[in-house]
Amino acid sequence: METARDIMLNGRYRLLKRVGEGGMAVVYRAYDQALERVVAVKILRQEYSNDAAFLSRFQKEARAAAQLDHSNIVTVFDVGHDGDSYYIVMEYVEGRSLKDEIRDGAPFRVGRAVDIAIQICAAVGYAHQAGLVHCDLKPQNVLVTDDGRVKVTDFGIARALSPGPQSPQDETEAVWGTPQYLSPEQAAGQPPTTASDVYSIGVILYEMLVGELPFTAEDAQTLAMKHLTEEPPPLAARNPRVPWHVEQIVRRAMAKDPQQRYRTASQLGRVLIACRRQGEEATQPLQPVAHPVSPKVSAPEEARGPDWVAWVLAAAAFFAVMGLLPLWGLVYRRYALPAPVLTPSPTATNTSPAPTATTVVIVTPAPGEVIVPDLVGMEQETARQTLARLGLDMSIVGEEYHPDIPALSIVSQLVPAGQPLKRGETVGVIISQGPQLVTVPQAVGAPVSMIEPVLTDLGLVVMRQEVWSLETRGVVLAQEPAAGAVVSEGSTILLTISAGPRIEIGANLDNKVLLVACELEADELHPGDTLQLTLYWRALAVMDKNYMVFVHLTHPGGTIIAQRDSEPRGGRYSTSRWLINEQVSDPYDLTIPTQIEPGVYLLRTGMYTPDNMQRLPVLDPGRAQVEENSILIRRVRVVVP
Repeated sequence: METARDIMLNGRYRLLKRVGEGGMAVVYRAYDQALERVVAVKILRQEYSNDAAFLSRFQKEARAAAQLDHSNIVTVFDVGHDGDSYYIVMEYVEGRSLKDEIRDGAPFRVGRAVDIAIQICAAVGYAHQAGLVHCDLKPQNVLVTDDGRVKVTDFGIARALSPGPQSPQDETEAVWGTPQYLSPEQAAGQPPTTASDVYSIGVILYEMLVGELPFTAEDAQTLAMKHLTEEPPPLAARNPRVPWHVEQIVRRAMAKDPQQRYRTASQLGRVLIACRRQGEEATQPLQPVAHPVSPKVSAPEEARGPDWVAWVLAAAAFFAVMGLLPLWGLVYRRYALPAPVLTPSPTATNTSPAPTATTVVIVTPAPGEVIVPDLVGMEQETARQTLARLGLDMSIVGEEYHPDIPALSIVSQLVPAGQPLKRGETVGVIISQGPQLVTVPQAVGAPVSMIEPVLTDLGLVVMRQEVWSLETRGVVLAQEPAAGAVVSEGSTILLTISAGPRIEIGANLDNKVLLVACELEADELHPGDTLQLTLYWRALAVMDKNYMVFVHLTHPGGTIIAQRDSEPRGGRYSTSRWLINEQVSDPYDLTIPTQIEPGVYLLRTGMYTPDNMQRLPVLDPGRAQVEENSILIRRVRVVVP
């Protein structure tokens, strides 16, 4: 019987040992004899190797995944086949799958779960920016090394399982992904999006924090319905150690409506990083608590170490409550104590009718109190010093993105400006993280109908400009800013869109005929080439004469280089036969002289009366430029091959 060591793929990859398998493929540890290194080789199962439509999709997606170069993504080295064995060669990662880690050690400490999720988001977010959706994120596709590094694998493989236009869906191809981690829209049979990957990451994070999946069922159909219709059990009910803030992040990631989730894995990652950063900044030595603390701590929890995220978020909640105490005191004084009797001061009487007045209430602080200033918009340290001069402290209780307020400045304050507060008390504030940053994706080459929703979902404002092009109408030709640029959310991106080979003109010739448009097959030609042009006319009135059409290629100074003069359609459809509002297509071929010098030339057209050679006057040039009743269609470049 042939063993793994007896198998050599294409005389290069020697299979050493089977290390894993799934429903679609078997994974081997192998040796690349050409580059003398250990690799992982994933070989498709035979039933997929015999499906030509699947193989085409599989190879396309695998090559796309091979373009991903990120420290948290398993690198794809090669894609090929040996006979009917189709395979992918990948980086070999020493470690275990996250699923194995969860089975053996979940629930994880909050800090560890957040750190793993951040690394998954970094990998998947990078793929989203490259235009690739994973479609099948699950702990089995996440590898964890001994030093805690995360590597995500199988990018694009689940997308290869999607049915193509020529292959009908069967029962196994109704949805993409694995049922336990399936987004609601995938469960409903809709195509996956970047938000679908976010949902799957939310499920993985839930599983790491609880040790169990949010939804289980005996069959895939029931499980899909749970993803569609049921809310996951609260994290706190299954693991009380999970802070409320972390639970809210997971709940948003697992929202049923994709519009209510984080849009991309990068956005989710930034939220988790902010959570971790707040923890790192706040884990400073604290004063001992006055009450004795019981030393009874279970040995397993001691071995796990401190759950710093839980401690930090608890501390943040404590400071938030402390910041609200002055506000509660104010409410108590306002509504529980008797209202003060205000005696109006004498004022001068104005006999003229008084307009509707606005009452201004001046709050007088009690002894030991000060009036809280307006801190919104102040830089963090300036606000702290402003409060310190009044004998007040400042506590940062949160951060949020803001399109206008710069980073590290105050977005809002828990004690409103103008309210009295005792000296020594604390004002809680929320700090701006500045505008949310967005990495501009690649738009060039994509249909605008597909890329514009992606840009809009990222928070960018899309502006379009159309230009003539041989590219298909609607294809993006250029973008500003370029792909990879980092801009603020709400920034404008300008897309230059192909209007196709049709040039809209709309020139009115003597109220008799309208030159609606033309189509030009190319605007860059070589000496000896044939320029192909189609004019589109529309009759504005009944014409009693047979007018001639001229098509001239001229030097910028006006000298004619090549020309074609004839009645429309080569004399086969005279203008006297046209009906009012009839649109007539009128093709022309113009040979570029072989002795022409390289350079830019002008392509012009118009109509004239053959008996007196008088051109029809251009009453309205439309979108074109007109000189001596000659309509400029386009500048044409002649180049030497």
